[in-house]
Amino acid sequence: MAVKRVSFSFAIISVLLSTLACSLTADALPQQPPQQETPNIFDPIIPVTGGACGNDLQPVQQGATWTYTSTGSPSGDFTYTDTISEVRDNGYTLTSQITGLTRTQEWECLPEGLRTLQLGGGGASASISTQEMTTQFETVEISGVNLPKSITPGLQWQYSLTMQGVTAMPGDQQAESTSMAAFIMQEIGAETITVPAGTFEAVKFQSTSTIQVTADFQGTQVPIIINGSSIVWFAPGVGYIKSIENSDFGGTPYTATTELQSYSIP
Repeated sequence: MAVKRVSFSFAIISVLLSTLACSLTADALPQQPPQQETPNIFDPIIPVTGGACGNDLQPVQQGATWTYTSTGSPSGDFTYTDTISEVRDNGYTLTSQITGLTRTQEWECLPEGLRTLQLGGGGASASISTQEMTTQFETVEISGVNLPKSITPGLQWQYSLTMQGVTAMPGDQQAESTSMAAFIMQEIGAETITVPAGTFEAVKFQSTSTIQVTADFQGTQVPIIINGSSIVWFAPGVGYIKSIENSDFGGTPYTATTELQSYSIP
């Protein structure tokens, strides 16, 4: 697998679920029963649809755009726009614009579903914020998918990636670093959701995440661990429309809410 390089500041790390932005093979776990008795509005919930990149919960169309506003995160409130800037037979490029910055994120289209090759970009996120620390990582291993091609009631699955790189600290200090981001997702039902972009019949997912960065400063291992959980909603034919993320960084808990403001799908 080709190694992908990704640069990012710890001011914002977006972990795609978009999106569950939130690997080599799909690591689907044994199915769990639905967590609510209300019949799901989809029958089947999400079937397999057309082509390698076909996914009813994440339209993959050249030029498709989604604009979101996020509130409550340690990074403050912000608005960003995701655009599918290139579509290939086996993947696509997601370009995100946020506060004057442009980031790109590469996605693969696999028989099992859609997966991103790196952290970064937009979408439902687990985010961390610290000052004056910048890291450049290379993805060295991926496992699982962000969004399965077919979703059944109670489906549970995993996505994780391992990275290596260098962390730059104040005072020109640098440290070899490793990082692992791991996510467990589960379908938990259907719900009608209203966001600024409209009212949608949506599929609801629960995600738990762990991000660990370990930097080696002169033989001393310095770990940073962030645990979080999110509820994420996707609307068939539209994509990711809302998430509520609960996390804790530096002993300070926070709740971040992201909502779809507008979208255009050619």
